[in-house]
Amino acid sequence: MNDDSDIRQVLWQLAFQFKVNSKRAVRDYDLPLNGMHIRLLQMIRRHPDCTAQQIASVTGRDKAQITRVIKELEGMALITRTPDPGDRRAQLLSLNEKGRGLMARIKDAEDEVKKTLLKGINKKDQNTFIEIGNRMLDNLREH
Repeated sequence: MNDDSDIRQVLWQLAFQFKVNSKRAVRDYDLPLNGMHIRLLQMIRRHPDCTAQQIASVTGRDKAQITRVIKELEGMALITRTPDPGDRRAQLLSLNEKGRGLMARIKDAEDEVKKTLLKGINKKDQNTFIEIGNRMLDNLREH
């Protein structure tokens, strides 16, 4: 078996190329964000009224790092924080109008990368890959 067919090599290269192409798409769309900004904006879009602690738990990142990125996003006027009525120490995060508009542009950039990534791969194989990838992630999380 050569290195190109080793699953570790394929996964590393796939992740690397995906990251490179995603960064290029973000740059080509003139979006003033880095990968962590985009990841947090996506999470806030999918889970409105989430908290920094919830994001830290899901991402496995340090809460202080998440809080710094949230402050940057708030400084860019992309998100709003409101007090959590159930926990006075927490703040609920949501996209504001500017943030929702930017997320539409991010989606366009991501759709271009996805189109390139999946070119020539049928829907059945895509679904199989997703199913196997999720099982692999579960295996690693349980370890």
